[in-house]
Amino acid sequence: MRVNMDVSRRIRSAAIVGFVALGALVLADTAMAQQGGGPGSLSPEKRQQFFQSLTDDERSRFFAMSPEDKQKFIQRKLSGKGAGQAQRGAQGGTSGGHPGGAKSGAPGGGRPGGGRRRRPPTLVELGEVTSEPMIKIFPITGRMVASQRGEIAARIKGNIIRVRVKIGDRVKKGQVIADMEVSRLKLEAELKAADVLQARAKWKSAQAQVDLLNQELKRLERLRRSAAFSQARFEDKRQEVVKARSTVDETAAALKRARASRDLARIDLKDAAIRAPYAGVILNRHVSPGAYVNAGSRIVSMLDDENLEIEADVPSDRLTALKPGSKVVLRIDAKTKREATVRAIIPDENPLARTRAVRLIPNFKGKTAPMVPNQSVVIDVPSSAGGRQVVAVVKDAIVNQQSGNIVFVFQNGRVRPTRVEIGEAFANKFEIISGLRPGMKIVVRGNELLRPGQPVRVAGAGRRPGGGPSGRPSGRPGGGPEGARGPGGPGGGAIAAIPPEKRRQFFQSLSPEDRQKFFAMDAEAKKNFIASRLGAGANR
Repeated sequence: MRVNMDVSRRIRSAAIVGFVALGALVLADTAMAQQGGGPGSLSPEKRQQFFQSLTDDERSRFFAMSPEDKQKFIQRKLSGKGAGQAQRGAQGGTSGGHPGGAKSGAPGGGRPGGGRRRRPPTLVELGEVTSEPMIKIFPITGRMVASQRGEIAARIKGNIIRVRVKIGDRVKKGQVIADMEVSRLKLEAELKAADVLQARAKWKSAQAQVDLLNQELKRLERLRRSAAFSQARFEDKRQEVVKARSTVDETAAALKRARASRDLARIDLKDAAIRAPYAGVILNRHVSPGAYVNAGSRIVSMLDDENLEIEADVPSDRLTALKPGSKVVLRIDAKTKREATVRAIIPDENPLARTRAVRLIPNFKGKTAPMVPNQSVVIDVPSSAGGRQVVAVVKDAIVNQQSGNIVFVFQNGRVRPTRVEIGEAFANKFEIISGLRPGMKIVVRGNELLRPGQPVRVAGAGRRPGGGPSGRPSGRPGGGPEGARGPGGPGGGAIAAIPPEKRRQFFQSLSPEDRQKFFAMDAEAKKNFIASRLGAGANR
């Protein structure tokens, strides 16, 4: 019974392997046949020579192409010089009496893969291992608020004869917004000015009367020792001087009242022209020409949109890193970042949300799209004023393999893998617990298919390896080994037979030598290799 069970298990495993291989072969033939005279129409040896003639960059682009683009690319290569050499080497023809079509000293002669060009080193982008405080960032949504916004009112009562602005107009500080009827105000101002002249005349007359009485008093005083001196007359004259001086004081007070009334009339005349107290935009008009308004009636509503602040409700437990004068990052949109300074933390907590309002002053120097009140923005609030010092690398430097996480260290034009232990993540970086030291040069772009000791080229400033904007092959997002196993690549049909969730695991299980051998195999060899790997995994 046990022998029968073992036999049944082996038969079932062989059937699974055969089914996978058959499906891979059908998919490979279908994909190759779509190329219209491409590798699918060549013998396995010719296909191997064709793919070996491609450089790393050409292979990466080829794997990411659509079937139509692959067909055009293959036709160009077959009609070109390099493809012709690959075909002649694969056909085993003679050239100058030498079997294999290669003379001594000809390109590819004396080594397998005639017509194969020397590949340039892989293009990579480098970064540096840093030592920095680990500060986590929490995004908080805020809103733009206007520092000045309100209704402009009339200061006096009267008729509106003209409104000089419309909704949406931008006005300057002191600009006239509306005009009131001023003819009556002008007459009142002239009347008050006449009252001032009259009061001044009375005051001067009273002053002259005091001077006259003082002269008479002095003459009587000089007669004190003569027989004509009268003490009673002298006392009466002195009382008249005191009374005259009181009259002078009364006329002086009346003159001041007249001047004040005149000045008030002039102010009313000036207030008949309603002006903007600050620069801004007209939001609404509340009156029209011909309307009669009282003092305090609304004329227009204004908003100062040039002096904006940010208000954000920050959780109380996140306020430890914020204080007046602190700098935070302000994100207006996905591409625009600015700096903002904390102006004040309002000492009033929302009992329901446990948040406090924080006011920030944004720095909009440079080219920034106009902001409007109540527009949403995001501020990056740090978790604390200072974090613990850690060794960190950018996230793109980490390569996930089946055996663990590694980072490729650059040294003397070559790279070597270093196993690392990852800690916490913060911003766009990882904490490195062990494996790296600050200051080491590491590969952050183009590290998906690197091998130990492989020579590399360092990308220049602003240049990304692979031709894409983010250091990935330009034909597809994501890069990595998946680009080498598209359905149009060598053995693509066999690879397409692997479930998508197992493809990455399959390639990560290969050693660098197995990976190089795999990409150099023809379709049949790839099919057998994949079947053997899947069969071994199934048995395990």
